[in-house]
Amino acid sequence: MLVGYHAVCPRKAWYALHGLAMEHESETVALGRLLDRTAYARRQRPALIEAAAPDGSPLAVMLDGVDLRAGVLHETKKGRAEAHAHRLQLRFYLWVLARAGVTRADGAPLTGRLDYPALRRSEAVALGPEHEEELAATVAALAALARQPTPPERHPRRSFCRRCAFEPLCFG
Repeated sequence: MLVGYHAVCPRKAWYALHGLAMEHESETVALGRLLDRTAYARRQRPALIEAAAPDGSPLAVMLDGVDLRAGVLHETKKGRAEAHAHRLQLRFYLWVLARAGVTRADGAPLTGRLDYPALRRSEAVALGPEHEEELAATVAALAALARQPTPPERHPRRSFCRRCAFEPLCFG
């Protein structure tokens, strides 16, 4: 979640890192949770995975859609509006799984799949060495963001800000 937030808006990530939760009031988030629970309910196998980042800091993820038989980690999204953030978040999950030593039964790394049930589309997502560098940098940036006493400057109003649960804090 935080990796995706950071990719979209560091200010949103700062709010989440500092315990500000606005999403319980968001209709968009409620719709996304309902879609996640109903679209692929049969494959839900919740799992908490913990590992260490390259710098030794702890990493933990709660995974909802792990298909262990097929070796695929699923992430369900409503739409493709923030596809880069969706891919980065899914790659973060794959990275944590790899760092924790979780593989398919044949020893190969798990793969990822972004599912867009409302669009009836899906997208394969892989983790490569170039992504691991980006993820390590993102984790370091999140750690630095967590130490900041105030949120970063807000971005100029962008089209997706209207749908953000934190919009009232930025533009209210």
